[in-house]
Amino acid sequence: MAEKKDPKGAKDGKEGAAPAAAVPSKSKGIMIGAGSVLIVVALGFATSLMAVPKIVPAPHLEGPFVAKLSKEQIQANLAGAGGKRYVAMLLQAEYYAYSEAYVQGRLGGGGDGSGAAEEPLYLAMLKDALLTAAGTKTAEEITDPARIDLFLEEVREVVDPVLFPVYVGKSMTPYHVDHDSGLRVGEDHMLSTMRGLLHEHALRIDGAAKTIALDAGSAIPFTTLDRNLKVINQSGEYVYLNCTNYKAGFSGNVPVGVPGRVRRIFKDSLLVQ
Repeated sequence: MAEKKDPKGAKDGKEGAAPAAAVPSKSKGIMIGAGSVLIVVALGFATSLMAVPKIVPAPHLEGPFVAKLSKEQIQANLAGAGGKRYVAMLLQAEYYAYSEAYVQGRLGGGGDGSGAAEEPLYLAMLKDALLTAAGTKTAEEITDPARIDLFLEEVREVVDPVLFPVYVGKSMTPYHVDHDSGLRVGEDHMLSTMRGLLHEHALRIDGAAKTIALDAGSAIPFTTLDRNLKVINQSGEYVYLNCTNYKAGFSGNVPVGVPGRVRRIFKDSLLVQ
């Protein structure tokens, strides 16, 4: 006879019971959800970095710095006494600049008696400026403690454009062309009356129309034959430009102005004979 199954055993689940359905882990679900949120946040942050342009801080003057204007004394004849009296000057300048290295380069290593010689053109212009300033003074005006400061201020005024002439764009010296536009200062650049700071003024160049404007001044036409183009701003100040190396088709704004300021002049040595 066939053996009967114990209905009690079947009821108790000891035999033939179906496996229980898997129950999802609550903590695992939370971890997966949190991971997804982190991924979304990370992607959003990366997208925001790509969407927002990088802010480049505007250049600003640094300093004050001090440097000798020349490595050797500069002599100049004085007024009166039949031109027989002269002054031997070794002067220092306190200045602010976009880069201290710029002035050090012009002075041949900082004007401290070491390194290379000063730029020949700079030294020639410095001597001319000092000869002009001293040539109108008598020995008494330079040796009088009450009047020496007036003389040193006049020296500052004539030295400032020599040490800090007008620059165009990213040129490394006043006489090199700007890397972007190909422009540089014109032949009469030392006669420029616009003495604003380099990164506060701009040449507005329209390559299609072949015109240049200084700040908000009127646009004027130019050609690659222009070596001494006079460009005037809205205040009547002007600069001279050389356009012979202009990069065809370039349009945009190019900084123009001086790369620093001479604040005052100090006496390193001042000997009147």
